[in-house]
Amino acid sequence: MALYQNTRNGQIVEFISHHDKDFALVRTSGGKAAYVPLTDLISYEAGVGRTGETLSPQSAIGAVDEDAIPSEALPVDTRLNINTATPESIAKTLKGVGYSTAKKICEYRMSLPGERFRELEQLRRIPRANWDQIIKEDLIYIG
Repeated sequence: MALYQNTRNGQIVEFISHHDKDFALVRTSGGKAAYVPLTDLISYEAGVGRTGETLSPQSAIGAVDEDAIPSEALPVDTRLNINTATPESIAKTLKGVGYSTAKKICEYRMSLPGERFRELEQLRRIPRANWDQIIKEDLIYIG
């Protein structure tokens, strides 16, 4: 348990973790969590008082440009959400599914509880589509 004194209000606080590069998450003597600037904290030892050590900004990588676009981002999902798709988008996206079958998919979806599919297996009740191939190719999902 690392204790620090908040120089702004004199409270003795327990250090929990770094937050951002200039703030710390601390617990006050009343048990409340608070964010405090690192510059306001000085180490404290019971029976001794202030020891004069301060917290330095914490970063696992070092200096980070916060305005830079992250190099790793989730890829854009190009699959079709079958619960929000229109008949036109279904017919255009799924090979072997015509407009009339796409309309049947939407009509069936509207007849379900909550007007949405819960699992891909429900789609197999709609004829004239190769659901095994569509599911295998990962062209749709239920959102």
